[in-house]
Amino acid sequence: MNSVVKKYLPYAVVIFAVYMIVPLFFMGDMSQFYAIPYYFIFLLTQIGCAVLFSTKHGLDFLFALIAPICFLPSMFIYNGGFGNATNIILLIVYLVAGIFGLFLGDLVFGEERHRKEKQDEKKAEEVLLRAKRRDERESRRMSRESAQSSGQRRPRQAQRANESSSRTEGSAAATRSSIDDDDFDYDKYMSDIDRLLEDDN
Repeated sequence: MNSVVKKYLPYAVVIFAVYMIVPLFFMGDMSQFYAIPYYFIFLLTQIGCAVLFSTKHGLDFLFALIAPICFLPSMFIYNGGFGNATNIILLIVYLVAGIFGLFLGDLVFGEERHRKEKQDEKKAEEVLLRAKRRDERESRRMSRESAQSSGQRRPRQAQRANESSSRTEGSAAATRSSIDDDDFDYDKYMSDIDRLLEDDN
């Protein structure tokens, strides 16, 4: 909404000011020249503003309604309202003048505006392309860093596995050596038991 207001407001203010102020200079002794503002000044104001608007914004036919709308208060205050049939004709004339000004501005200055729009589009595409390339470089860098960190974790895990397996093998070897290094003489023990049994008998 704000963009629409900023788009139309400056031109609407100029047109409304001209339509409301200029008739004041053609009152009293200047009343015989009342046709000058309505048939020339108002008309040229609408065409000039429409040309300027079209050079910046292109063909926007809603703009053509500004002059007839701004003319309504001036028409009721200075020119008798709808009771004067000329006022209805002037409304139509100002509407047509606005459309003519839009086409004139687009015809004369449209080429430059189209060139500028293309340049703006090209710049926007270049900015998007640079941003896309930057994102791709960043993603590749992050993937490389993650791959390096995972590669560093694998040797550590393998080293831990080797250490744990060596500890397990060491404990198993110690158990076997403790079993193998037992100094107890079972044969002597059995012979002593047999001897005791014979003595008892």
